[in-house]
Amino acid sequence: MPAKDPSGAACPQCARALPPGAAKVCVYCGALLPAVRAASVAGPGFRDRLTRDALIGQTVAGRFQIEELVGQGGMGKVYRARHLALDRRVCLKVLKPALLRDPTVVGRFEREALAASRLDHPNSIQVLDFGRNETDGTLYIVMEHVEGKDLRAVLRDEWPVREERLCHIMAQVLAALGEAHAHNVIHRDLKPENVMVEQRRNQPDFVKVLDFGIAKILDSDLPPLTRSDVVCGTPQYMAPEQATGARLDGRCDLYAVGIMLYQLATGQLPFDGASAMDVLTRQVNEPPVPPRKKQPNAPISAAMEALILRALSKDPALRPQTAEEFRQLLLAIRARNDATRRQGDHGVTPARGTLPRAAPGPVALKVADGRAAPSWLWWSIAGAAAAVAGVVLFRTFG
Repeated sequence: MPAKDPSGAACPQCARALPPGAAKVCVYCGALLPAVRAASVAGPGFRDRLTRDALIGQTVAGRFQIEELVGQGGMGKVYRARHLALDRRVCLKVLKPALLRDPTVVGRFEREALAASRLDHPNSIQVLDFGRNETDGTLYIVMEHVEGKDLRAVLRDEWPVREERLCHIMAQVLAALGEAHAHNVIHRDLKPENVMVEQRRNQPDFVKVLDFGIAKILDSDLPPLTRSDVVCGTPQYMAPEQATGARLDGRCDLYAVGIMLYQLATGQLPFDGASAMDVLTRQVNEPPVPPRKKQPNAPISAAMEALILRALSKDPALRPQTAEEFRQLLLAIRARNDATRRQGDHGVTPARGTLPRAAPGPVALKVADGRAAPSWLWWSIAGAAAAVAGVVLFRTFG
């Protein structure tokens, strides 16, 4: 499920946790939101709730001093912390104590955390450490701290998003997925909150994909949605085969990419409902409404719409088969758009059939300064032409 904002703000329509900020509409269902009072965001209640957290100010594993709670969800809490030896800001995720009672979950956590730490890609979040806190036995993961905002905030603050920017951002997401899939790591919980966008010097919209392997770590061999303490994915982004408990491969992550592209293109989710089961039923059975029909003002091309619908195929065999194939298809759309824009900038003649048809009529004659020629000039030219024609006829037949 989505991580909850510590402020506790939620949409009154769909009850989902809202990202921080003074949003006017829900990024999930589009419902109008009531005005947020300043006291509810930064008032004493909010600060007291943070300061009451028992771990704030504590040092985990003798190396990581916890500074601030930045989020929490079904699997635990996320803190901003400082690596004391390196004097470096890090992100520390602590799993909820209830999960420690399941040795299967603990064992899989340790194996999968090790696998995630071995992922080495610029667009994948770097796992720095993981282990068990000596004081209370809590399992934790330490990751690099990313400055920027997630795609849910981009959707909230910056929609509509240009197609070229969509291609640039999601191509990086797919590059990170390709590296993970090569190491047999399936994300299983890819969603806008798990994609961070940084504005680096000379690298605008640099992407970091978060939580690789976490959903798989916390999953068990039981059927999905049968254990309340296990995160199996977010229904709005789950592939049909994931919703039905079928065997999964990397193509379930590519379906989630298609969902995110759809949402970023239209500002809306393709499948939603009043409950998780309603959403999963629609994921399995209903075809998506084409993006440009869902949102006629969506700034996307026919090629992008076709690619999104292909990624959302119920049958995994009809989707792009690898993250790299999907990435190349996105980059091809971007290259085609760039070429079209360059042609327009240089005045290249449009392709046949794209020029407007004009009704036949007299050609406008212009004099040197660009003004239309007066009518007497037309009669003078006509008279001169007639005279020349007469001379030619006289010499020919005279």
